[in-house]
Amino acid sequence: MKRLLISFVVVLIVITTRAQYFTGLNGSQYAGITTVDFNPAIANSPFIADINIIGFGAAANNNYVGFDHRVIFHPSIVNDPNFQTHHTTERLNGKTKNAYAGTTVQGPLSFMFSFGPKKHRNRNAIGFSYHFNAIANADHVDQTLARIAYYGAGNNAQAVTHFVGENLTNTNLGIKTLAWNDFGITYSRVIYEKGDNLIKVGGTLKLIEPLAGGYMYSNYLSYKWPEQGMLSINKTNVNYSYSQGIVASTSQNSFQNMASFRNESPSLAADMGVVYEWNPDKSKDVMEMDCGTTSGYVPKPYKLAAGASIIDFGAVRFKEAANGGNFYANIQDWSVAHAQFPNGVQSFSDTINSRFVYTQNKNSFTMWLPTRFNLFVDYNIDKGFGVIISSTISPNMSPYGNMVHEVTLFTATGKYEHKWFGVYIPVSYDIYSNPALGLTLRMGPLIVGSQDILGLLMKKYVYNAEVHAALKVTIPYHKVHHKYDVRFNKET
Repeated sequence: MKRLLISFVVVLIVITTRAQYFTGLNGSQYAGITTVDFNPAIANSPFIADINIIGFGAAANNNYVGFDHRVIFHPSIVNDPNFQTHHTTERLNGKTKNAYAGTTVQGPLSFMFSFGPKKHRNRNAIGFSYHFNAIANADHVDQTLARIAYYGAGNNAQAVTHFVGENLTNTNLGIKTLAWNDFGITYSRVIYEKGDNLIKVGGTLKLIEPLAGGYMYSNYLSYKWPEQGMLSINKTNVNYSYSQGIVASTSQNSFQNMASFRNESPSLAADMGVVYEWNPDKSKDVMEMDCGTTSGYVPKPYKLAAGASIIDFGAVRFKEAANGGNFYANIQDWSVAHAQFPNGVQSFSDTINSRFVYTQNKNSFTMWLPTRFNLFVDYNIDKGFGVIISSTISPNMSPYGNMVHEVTLFTATGKYEHKWFGVYIPVSYDIYSNPALGLTLRMGPLIVGSQDILGLLMKKYVYNAEVHAALKVTIPYHKVHHKYDVRFNKET
């Protein structure tokens, strides 16, 4: 169990390719289609078109085990027989422990383009984007249970936690995971413009393709270890459901079973956003005759913008796999010292079926998408320098444990940006009490960065890690120069 837990968390940190991605760009007017899932109000953009070639983000986060940052660049360290002693640390504060891992990939040729009348050519915007998404959450794990799992429920765990013979409880314990594809069409437009003030709105309608999902949740777990390797669970109700896609992904023949990921019915979800912009210098599309030239439509950057959005409002529905369903656990002196699950979730479910009593068998079950509320304020100080204050609030709202969620995050980003280049330095703090100092670079068609570059390079122990990158084709609005022939009083 100890090696399984360590390996699982390290794999999440090192290998996974949603914490929020592109943190520094969230709220920036130069983000384009890359952050359409932060706020879909993308009208009044400085871009004629923004086309994604490929983009991805990966994140792992927890508030319990810190890993030596060298593990990220040298995964072989995990094979050290003294890995747990030499390369990890525990955060012990009496609080429940939580963990998150997520990934998103934005597909090729996701795009946005602007259009409108001659004097306001970016009044409207339309976009299409599609993503692969995956999230795993472990929520409200009591510190004692987390430490028993960390030390392996053996002599080491007993020496540290003295768990044997104790009556233990854990409230609102949840483990859930969800993988899905989304295909979204976005429309945004300016709905109000007067003087220095502008308001734009946007929405994305998404077709959701469920791939795999499952959850296990108990609002009150009562258990006891009469002796090491022997477990009693007392009068505990558990909500438990999983899809065939989960079985395929955890079985020994997972690659052969990938086709079973795509047998679920699609559903719909929506994103909605609004942004206010203040621009005290709105000289746009001015025809200049100085030096025999004219200039085309070049939108002026706003001085101040503030926005709000709701993202991923929706749910997916799965067919229940065999041996799934809510169950009641009331078992004494169960020998688990040599428990093995060679076929992953399927073996685990077979064990439940043989020892516990099902209270509800379901043909299908629902899982909620990670609905979140985003806020930002973007202030351009002068000559490309500015600051963005943003937050992502992702509540775990389902009382049945069937909702995945992001990590709630608060960020202040110092920036320098131009239509072809940008530097973003986000300082963030998440709900798991993890501070971070990141860096994102936007260099022409390439975006690359991390929410916590400091953690990747300098922190002794890492509790959270995130990387993101994108390659795009961007066409900004630009000046158009014409020769002016004074002999004929006309342009040539």
